[in-house]
Amino acid sequence: MRVKFIALLTVLVVVPAMVFAAPVVVTWEWMLEDPMVTTFRYQVDGEDEANWTVVDSFVTSYTEQGLDGDVPHSLYLQQSYDGINFSGSAISVAEPMFVAETAGEEEPIVAEEEVAVEEPVFVAEVAEPVVEAAPVAVVAPVEKPAKAKAESRYYTTITLGGTFNYQLAHSIAKYDEYNGKIGLGVNLNNLVTFNKALGLGVDIDVAYSPYMDVNTGWKQASGDLLHFKLGDFFGAFDHALDASVAVMLNMHSSKVAFDLGVGGFFIWGPEFTNDAGDSMVFGALAKAALAYRFNKSLSLGVSGKVGLALSADNYWPIADLPMFVDGTLFVGFSF
Repeated sequence: MRVKFIALLTVLVVVPAMVFAAPVVVTWEWMLEDPMVTTFRYQVDGEDEANWTVVDSFVTSYTEQGLDGDVPHSLYLQQSYDGINFSGSAISVAEPMFVAETAGEEEPIVAEEEVAVEEPVFVAEVAEPVVEAAPVAVVAPVEKPAKAKAESRYYTTITLGGTFNYQLAHSIAKYDEYNGKIGLGVNLNNLVTFNKALGLGVDIDVAYSPYMDVNTGWKQASGDLLHFKLGDFFGAFDHALDASVAVMLNMHSSKVAFDLGVGGFFIWGPEFTNDAGDSMVFGALAKAALAYRFNKSLSLGVSGKVGLALSADNYWPIADLPMFVDGTLFVGFSF
């Protein structure tokens, strides 16, 4: 399993405390850098296979109370794409808070900063161990390092799907209101990343679109196909190329991808004609898509488009312009 590695950083913040062993509270936090990660598992001071705590990738912190403040404590954290196969452990070490007094003088309380790297998979931090005791010495908190800018979550998805096309009342008069398409799409997801779940991308779709001649109709074409009159069957269609581009708002989690956007479309074919006799139609569209991601590479989804032809002779009222609705079932391959 391919894992993206990031250095692991541990930071301790010390508050007033007595120089003897006392229970402390330690919080570890980490960041989800790879959106394809679905699961984390962790445990304190060990890697016993029976003692892992498994959580969803949306959980990014863990707090342990009552730890012994005079010994170090380590959090072992692993990540997984499928919840079965896990990466090696990233280790975050909380150093001892207290040291014993020596003869004739007191040792100062010291906060230590350590970088531990062992197959790291995330950035983690230990925040504010707390001990309620009379103060002996005060050590200024270690300044929290500036949060690094989130890395790009860009990935590409190739889609292959079948589409049902419905022409609304003011459709292209020459063709039947029901048609089908076979299409290929390229989705450029998260070209701009806003946060770990939201981004901006571009969808490019191309489809082979055979339009049924309204004078033939599906009933007669079906009869021609059943009687193996293939020439008559294929002759009932005007074959065209349908292309569209849309700017999409990508709302993606580890398992579900929802996209919403607007763009434009263009239909052309050597046999294709609109009401004005032109061999092309173009206009604006709105698109929405919902997909379930089985793993990092494979997804299954549905999408819908509503298109408005702007190449008509009259532009007003809008209700008189040709409109269509597309519904698509697709399979996606991401990389």
